[in-house]
Amino acid sequence: MNTNNRFLQITKLLIFSVCLLTLAWGKEVRAQSPVSFQVKAGAGIAGLWGKNADAKTKFAYKVGVGMEYAFNGTWALQPSLNFVSKGCKDEEEGVGKLTMNQLYLELPVMMAARLDLTETSNLVIAVGPYVAYGVGGKTSADIVEKKYPTMTGYETFGGKYKLDTFGDLADGKMGNKRFDAGVGLGITYENRNVMLGLEGQLGLVNVNDELKDIAELVGLGGFAAKNVSAFVTVGYRF
Repeated sequence: MNTNNRFLQITKLLIFSVCLLTLAWGKEVRAQSPVSFQVKAGAGIAGLWGKNADAKTKFAYKVGVGMEYAFNGTWALQPSLNFVSKGCKDEEEGVGKLTMNQLYLELPVMMAARLDLTETSNLVIAVGPYVAYGVGGKTSADIVEKKYPTMTGYETFGGKYKLDTFGDLADGKMGNKRFDAGVGLGITYENRNVMLGLEGQLGLVNVNDELKDIAELVGLGGFAAKNVSAFVTVGYRF
C-alpha cells in the first residue's frame, strides 16, 4: 500500500470519527437541555362555586401548548397557553333554563415535581396560579314569563334569549367580566413522550359583579360566583 492510499484511509477514518463524535455530542446536548415543549388537549366539566352559585356543571374542554424548564431532575417550571371552555347550566321549575358558555385564553404557570416510577415513566404533580381573559361565548336562556321587580316597579319578563356572555348588562349582554384568575392542580402520568393527566382549577374572581345587585333586588341576598373546572387531558412532549 503506497503512502497516498494510507493517507486517504486515515483521512476517511478521521472524518468518520468526527461525524460519530458530532452526532453523540448533539444527542447529549439535547438530552441535557432543560427546556422542552408539549401539546395537550382535554375534556371535562365546569361549573360555578360561591354565594348563591348553585348552578349545575356543563361539558368543558381545553387545548393548549406549553413549555417546561427543568431546574433539575425533580423540579420544573411549566408555563402554558390554553384555549378553554368553561361555564355552567341551570334549570329551575317556574323560572326557566340557562346555559352559560365562557371561552378563555388562559395562562397557567405551574411549579412541578417529577417522581420517577420506572426507567421510562414518571408521575408529575404540579400546582400554581393562572390568569385568563374571556374572548367569547354565548349565554342562552329560556325564561318563564311573569312579573319581576325592577328599580321602577314590576315588569313582565320572559321568553327565549341569546346574549354575549362577556360585556355589560346595559349593552344587552350577560355582564360577565373578561378577567379571571385562580389556582390549579394537576397530576400527570408520563410514559416516554406521552402524557395522561387529571387537572382541576378553582377560580378566585367573581365572574359577574352586575348580577349581585339584581340578586339582592329579588331577595337572594347577593351573588358571588367563581369558576371551577376539572379535566382529563392527553398530551405529547417534544
